[in-house]
Amino acid sequence: MRDRKTYTITWKDEDSNRVSSKDFTNKEGIDHSGMDEALAIAQQADTNMWPWVLEEDGTEVAHGWGGDQMGNGRLFPTCG
Repeated sequence: MRDRKTYTITWKDEDSNRVSSKDFTNKEGIDHSGMDEALAIAQQADTNMWPWVLEEDGTEVAHGWGGDQMGNGRLFPTCG
């Protein structure tokens, strides 16, 4: 049995200035299901041009709309 990975997507709604986060875990027997669900939210954030960061077991693996330029601590000062 493979280790279950946890994916955390954090995004900032620029319209309301609210930071949100959601965790996903791979479903048993379905590879990448947790990442697929997290990336679906990332796609919505991209559509709205909101910054987002995706972490896999606490390690940043992807970002969008300026996440790399601002750094996780400055982009989402209430997280991490």
